[in-house]
Amino acid sequence: MSDKADKSNIVNYKFHHVDISKCKRCKAFSCEDACFRGIYEVLNKDTEPMCVVVEDREDNCVKCHICTTACKLKAITID
Repeated sequence: MSDKADKSNIVNYKFHHVDISKCKRCKAFSCEDACFRGIYEVLNKDTEPMCVVVEDREDNCVKCHICTTACKLKAITID
């Protein structure tokens, strides 16, 4: 049953997947800074941070995985 709880915290985009429960503990916002294509934006930085994929930018991703390695909490996965 814990797998279902974990999956409910994952926001799925076309091929990016963000575990927003991990984002809530983030203080660095590395994903936003690491992506040279501007794919990510962190909302609510002062309260409960949440990484989102910027609308219409996901197709610009070259799947370099810089974001996945920059995120120390391992909140981002890419197919």
